[in-house]
Amino acid sequence: MVGVALLPLVAFAVLAVFELDTVARSTANATETAILQHQQANTDAALDGRAASLDKTMGALDIVVQEGLTATLVKSLSTTQASASMKPTPNSTYLSLPANTGADAKFASASESPAVTAEAQLVLKNNPEINSVWFENQTTGAIRIYPPVSNSQVLVNNGYELSQPEERGGFSVLANSEGGPSAADQPNEWVQPGAPGVSTDGPFWTDPYPLIEDGLPGVSAWYQGPSIQIGVDVSLSKLITPAIGSTSSNVDPLIISASGTVVYASPQSSVAFPDMSPGDVFTVPQTRFMSSLRHMEATGAIPHAPLTATLDRASTDVFTAPVYSSHWIIANPVPVSALEPNLSALTLGVNDSVHRLFPVMVLPVLLLLVGLAFIATTLLSRRMYLPVQALTDHAVLEERTRLAREIHDTLAQQLTGIVLELEAADTLLNRGSEGRAKTSVEKARELARGALQEARRSVWNLRPAPLSATGLVAAIGHEVEAWEERTGIPARFKARAVPLHPPLSPTAEVALLRIGQEALSNAARHGHPEHVDVELRAHAQELVLSVRDDGVGFDPSAGTPREDCFGLDGMAERARSAGGTLTVVSTPGHGTTVTTRLPFTEPVIEVVSA
Repeated sequence: MVGVALLPLVAFAVLAVFELDTVARSTANATETAILQHQQANTDAALDGRAASLDKTMGALDIVVQEGLTATLVKSLSTTQASASMKPTPNSTYLSLPANTGADAKFASASESPAVTAEAQLVLKNNPEINSVWFENQTTGAIRIYPPVSNSQVLVNNGYELSQPEERGGFSVLANSEGGPSAADQPNEWVQPGAPGVSTDGPFWTDPYPLIEDGLPGVSAWYQGPSIQIGVDVSLSKLITPAIGSTSSNVDPLIISASGTVVYASPQSSVAFPDMSPGDVFTVPQTRFMSSLRHMEATGAIPHAPLTATLDRASTDVFTAPVYSSHWIIANPVPVSALEPNLSALTLGVNDSVHRLFPVMVLPVLLLLVGLAFIATTLLSRRMYLPVQALTDHAVLEERTRLAREIHDTLAQQLTGIVLELEAADTLLNRGSEGRAKTSVEKARELARGALQEARRSVWNLRPAPLSATGLVAAIGHEVEAWEERTGIPARFKARAVPLHPPLSPTAEVALLRIGQEALSNAARHGHPEHVDVELRAHAQELVLSVRDDGVGFDPSAGTPREDCFGLDGMAERARSAGGTLTVVSTPGHGTTVTTRLPFTEPVIEVVSA
């Protein structure tokens, strides 16, 4: 008993160890995921901060171009009269075709007016990232640039042609600016959340190109006015470096324009994206990555999670952030290995911490439960052993007494009679009375047959074979058929709405079968019927057996008992011992009905009708 009680505790210990190991693994995995997500969030936030800083700087330059330079020139054009002479000014450089001198006179005078000159010099002083300020007559191609270059030929040498004023160095960088009015094939859907809609007149930002004033790579921010264009040429290094910050392992970005052109490449980004320089078209052999990037370039919609790609043979997270002023995308490639924690150390640490709980918490509780179980089972076994042993001994004694009485009253007496008859036959043979000896042998034979039947009946009482082999319904049906063959009296058996497996105890099944046998036997011996009906049916959560004959019947209330009253009492006792009832209904001349009702041990679900 103690061993049985300890089995659940052993199972508890094994389960506790298994659960602790599972908790350790899941905790390590969850911690790893949380750390990785935290690292990704920090890197993403750092990139967003730098993108916002760059956007703020470029937004300030947009205001300088639109509200400062453009507004000043437009006002000067409305108030300035054309100058008769086109004298060179020391504050700027002016380039115009001789044939257009008259047409450019007003533009030339307005673009070098004191107000415009002062505004241009102020812009250059306050914005160190601006290399030059320029004003262009879109009709004639005349251009004025602050501060002055060495001479006008420098502008021509660096790619400015008066006949093609919309180009720079042979490139249509102004017309193809992201969101520009002439860029029909460029995206114009970028709208910063919380900001006004798309501007139709700028300022717009170009892709990188060699600036006309010095031939060095740069970009231009420009505004489309009435027949004029106003812009600033900006140094990429002076614009981007202050916003992006110094080189670090976590933020070393690549900047791409909405047209897919590389604007800026940091040293670290060149490891993941080799051979990418300003002015190059950005592309990598990663189809899914490029598809996502093209969607960003077209809409400015940045995904919530970093893009993933295999770059430089390493799994890489590419964080992205938008620069709305210029329609640029900052892409920051970071190897996943740089973001993930030390998995081996993390797993060992978590496993060690969790497994320490076993000797500290689980083991003491287990030992306490073992002690309590041992004490409880010991006390319980002592209190239960003697009563159970006494009941067992009493039951064994009663069964032995019953069997002894059964054998003494039947088999022993019959065997004694057989011995006496055989001895008598032997004596008669010695005396020469063969006829009387044969009679004694016949009597011995009859006694032997009776003893055999009695032995079979005793074995049958232990557990009737038909019940074990075919079940209750078939066993009763077989008994009815056998009774009909023995007696020659027609008998019919019906089973109605009886479950496939009637929920009765073995004792109740034996009792019902014995009652049916006894009822049939009484009908044959005392009723002398012409017909017998036996019905077995399920009704109101009980099993009902009815044996009805059309014999002579009797009066159950008569004072003188019938010869089979002992049999009726035995049937009633069997029914009561099985938890049921037995009723006998009979009238002289109208037959007898014996009805037995036994309750089911559980609710009936499935039934069949026969």
